[in-house]
Amino acid sequence: MSFPLSRRERGSGGEDGFPHDPDFPQLAIATDPAAMLKVFRTHLVPVPGRRVEIEACIPFRFRCRQATARCVLQYTLRLVERGPGRGEERRWEQSVTGVVYARDGEAERLWHEIRGQGGAADPRHEIPAHWLAFEPAGFIPELAMLVEVFPYDRKVRHLRLVMGGGGLEGAVEPRLLGGGWEAERRVIEPLRYRTELGAALRYTVEARHRETARRATRRCYLKVYRDDRGKATWQLLQRLSRPDAGRPYDVVAPLAYIDALRTLAIEQAPGTPLLQLLIDQGGDHDPATTVRPVARAVAAFNQQDPRAVGISRAHTRADQLDEVRRAAALVSWACPEVRPVVAAVTAALERGLPEVAAAPLHRDLKADHVFLERDGERVIFIDLDSVALGDPVRDPAHLWAYLMGGVGLDAVPAGRVRAAAAGFVEEYFAHVPAGWRARFSLHCAGALVEVASGIFRRQEPAWRDKAIAAVELARRALL
Repeated sequence: MSFPLSRRERGSGGEDGFPHDPDFPQLAIATDPAAMLKVFRTHLVPVPGRRVEIEACIPFRFRCRQATARCVLQYTLRLVERGPGRGEERRWEQSVTGVVYARDGEAERLWHEIRGQGGAADPRHEIPAHWLAFEPAGFIPELAMLVEVFPYDRKVRHLRLVMGGGGLEGAVEPRLLGGGWEAERRVIEPLRYRTELGAALRYTVEARHRETARRATRRCYLKVYRDDRGKATWQLLQRLSRPDAGRPYDVVAPLAYIDALRTLAIEQAPGTPLLQLLIDQGGDHDPATTVRPVARAVAAFNQQDPRAVGISRAHTRADQLDEVRRAAALVSWACPEVRPVVAAVTAALERGLPEVAAAPLHRDLKADHVFLERDGERVIFIDLDSVALGDPVRDPAHLWAYLMGGVGLDAVPAGRVRAAAAGFVEEYFAHVPAGWRARFSLHCAGALVEVASGIFRRQEPAWRDKAIAAVELARRALL
């Protein structure tokens, strides 16, 4: 079982020049993988009967300076537990979160609060045994750091219930398996986890048909939310997944929404992610050909009647500028040398972005959120939690920025990435009103600042160089 990005090994010294922050002096250690490996080996307490060794500590995602009060730092730990027999061992990866606070004593206060809870609020309560390797919550005095070990999350407390499978069988399996099948084995694996926000899980069921004795494996995906946001996504997916032969896109189909667990079950999307296609295709394949169906699908999505699918949430010009300002502040903190360029880009958006008629936009359009089926023409969108009404040009700019920023595309030659991005833009603007093109460069510049922010938060290898390169692309977009 593994978390994404676990391959992102880094040198023992961490990234050169990680930002110093007088409010959070412990970041110097907390951002160093080798130092945190020693810290976790010292302070994580195995539960009785478990002998677990920590082999590696890999930074996964940092939320620093998004609020002045605290920083949230996620790590992936590579673990091994050896059994009594010769050669018996179990290896897996598990997420651990450290939270540090600007206010003295806050982390320790919260830890004591957690320790004092009993009954259903006990951190160990209802965590599946194979995930309960360490005490779910702890405190590291020298870093004044509160520690939470997945799947314990003090703000997404139902996550541990979902990881144990509670409440899923009756709600999900009838739709996943159909009649006459009985589950023989269930496996729930974490794919993506963001502390205090939610998780994406893979749910695999090995089943046997009662009458024919045939066996089959069925798979779906679970999205666990902190709040009731999943219910709105469930309703949107129900509307958008209705067959429409005249539409050049589909959405991932919903299976069920479990209200008590704030969990949405969705089918496995057919086809292959655009990101994977761009990585796998050889030099004899034109990347622009691959992205053109995606461009047509995005153009259609942006121009559909919002009343037909019931989109009512607004994402205004002010909302967009607020997101760019927050990303700009983080990039300026992480890479002070680009602060003047980031400020200039932000000012250009504040001056130049017009108020326009709102239209549907995905708002989280990336190459791994778009699937293409085998014919290369049918497009499927996933991750529609952020769908809203706003300036539709933000969608193509967002995808273009992620392509040009090289997110997930380290193995693809730069020329092929540029060709894919250019082909997407050409095809998109051939299918939308001509006036939309005038706003594209501004949206691209803002999206690239957000890409730079994301590169830092995900702690990508060589994050500093990549973030600076994204900011430079933002500067050029305004020329």
